[in-house]
Amino acid sequence: MELLQINPRIEPGLRWAAVRQVVNGLTGTLGVLAYTRMLRPEDLGAFGLALVVYQGLLSLIEAPMRDAVVYFRDEQGQHDSAAFWILLAFSSLAVILVWTLSPGLIRLYRFEVDASLVWVMGLAFFGRAMGLVPGALLLKRFQFAWYEGLLMLADMILFVGWVTLAWRGLGAWSLVLPVLFSTVCLSAAAWWASGFRPQRWPAASAFRDVLRFTRNLFGSKLASYLCGYIDNAAAGLMGARALGLYSLGEDQSAFAVISVGVPLANIALPVLANARARMEEFKRIYLNMLRLTATLTLPMQIGVFLLADLGIKVLFGEQWLEAAPVLRAYLVFRLVDALLTQCSAATSAAGRPDIQFKLDVAQAPFFLLVAWAALSRGVGIIGLAWMLACMRSLAGLVYLAVTLRLAGANLAEAGRSLGPSLLSGVLMGAAVFGLRGSGMVQGWVRGVQPALLADGLELTLLVASGAVTYLLILWIVDRAGLKDVLRLAWRVLVPSKAPRLPITGKIS
Repeated sequence: MELLQINPRIEPGLRWAAVRQVVNGLTGTLGVLAYTRMLRPEDLGAFGLALVVYQGLLSLIEAPMRDAVVYFRDEQGQHDSAAFWILLAFSSLAVILVWTLSPGLIRLYRFEVDASLVWVMGLAFFGRAMGLVPGALLLKRFQFAWYEGLLMLADMILFVGWVTLAWRGLGAWSLVLPVLFSTVCLSAAAWWASGFRPQRWPAASAFRDVLRFTRNLFGSKLASYLCGYIDNAAAGLMGARALGLYSLGEDQSAFAVISVGVPLANIALPVLANARARMEEFKRIYLNMLRLTATLTLPMQIGVFLLADLGIKVLFGEQWLEAAPVLRAYLVFRLVDALLTQCSAATSAAGRPDIQFKLDVAQAPFFLLVAWAALSRGVGIIGLAWMLACMRSLAGLVYLAVTLRLAGANLAEAGRSLGPSLLSGVLMGAAVFGLRGSGMVQGWVRGVQPALLADGLELTLLVASGAVTYLLILWIVDRAGLKDVLRLAWRVLVPSKAPRLPITGKIS
C-alpha cells in the first residue's frame, strides 16, 4: 500500500475535509438532536416532499457540471463559461416547471402543506446551481481550503437555522428556509473566492464539448434520481408520517458516505484527472482511495447497524424509533455506496461518464418494478427499504466491478485493498453484538438516572469498545496497511514544512 505517495496536493484537501467533517459532525449532531425533538415526523415528511424536488434537480446537474469544469483545462476558460450559461438556462427552466407543477404534486400526496414550501426549495436549487461552476474552479485549482471552508460555513448556517427556526415553532418551514439562505450564501462566496467571470460569448465548440461530456452523466443522474427517490415518492403515498420516518432512517444511513466518501471523492477527482494518461499511477491512486474510504467508513456503518435502535432513542427521541429498521436496511447498501463515490470520481476523471449512465439506465426499470411491488403488496416502509436497499447493493457491486476494470485493477488487487477493513469490521461487529447481548454494559449503567443518561452511557461504552476492537483487529490482520493510513492521517492533520506547490488562480 503506497498511500503516502499520492500526489502531495491531495494532502491539503484531505486536511481541510477532515476539519470540515469534525466541525460539521459537532454542529450537525447538535442540530439534528435539537430539531428532531421539536418537530413531528409529519413535519419532516412535508420537508422530505420538498427535498425530493430540490435534491432531484441538484443531482441532475451537480456532478456533471462540476466534473466537466474539472475535466476541461483550456487556458481561456471557454468551457467554464459555457458550463455556466448551460446551467443558467437549465436552472431557470427548472424553477418555472417547479412553480407550475407543485400545486398538483401537493394534491397528489394530500399533504397538509402549502405549495409555497416546494416553491422556496425551487429557489434554493437555483441559488445552489449558480455557484456550481465557481466551486468547481476551486477544486480544479486545488484550492481545497477555500472549497471545504465554504462548504463548512454553509453547513453551519444550515444547522443554526434549523435549530433556531424549529425552536420558534415554524414546523416544516424551519427546515426549508435555512436551505435557501445557506445555498445563496455558499454561491455568493464561491463567486468571490474563485474570481469567476463568465465570458459573454464562449465558442460554440465549448458548448458542444460540455454538452457531449455531460450528456451521459446527466442521463445517469436522471436514472439515479428515479432510482434514488422512487422510494421517497412511494413512501410519501403512505402518508406524511411514513415519509418522515422513512426519510430519517434513509438520511441518517448516509452519514459515513457524506462525511467521508464524498469529501474524499471530491479530492480524488482532480488528482485522478491529472493521472488519467498514466494508468499505473491512476490505478494506484484509485485503489488507495478505495482502501482509505473502506478503512474509515466500514466500522462506522457496521456499528450503527448494530446500535440503530439505541442510537435513535438517545439522539432523536422515542418518537423516531420506528425509523430504526429503515436505517438498518439502508446501511446494508451504504457499505457499498461509500465505495461508489470513488467509482464516480474515477469514471469522470477518465472521461468515461457513459459507464455510470449505461448502468443506471439498465437498472432503472428494476427499481420502478420493486417500488410498485412494495406498494401493491402493502409491505410498509420497512419492506420497501429492504427491497430497494438490496437492489441498490447488487447494482452498486456491478458498478464497482466495471470501474475496477476501467482502472486496470483486478479482483485480487481490490480484495487486498478492501479485505482487511471488511474482515476487521465484521469481527468488530460480532464482538459488539455479543457484548450488548450479554447485558454486561446494561448492568454497569443500571441505576443511573435519568433513563436517557443510562442509555447514553450504554451507547458510549459500546461505541468505544467497538472502536478499540476494530483498531486492534486491523492491527493484527494488516499492520502495515494501518500504519500507512495512520501516517497519512498524521501528514494530513499536521502539515509538513515542505515548499508549497504553485497554484494558479485568484487565491493561492
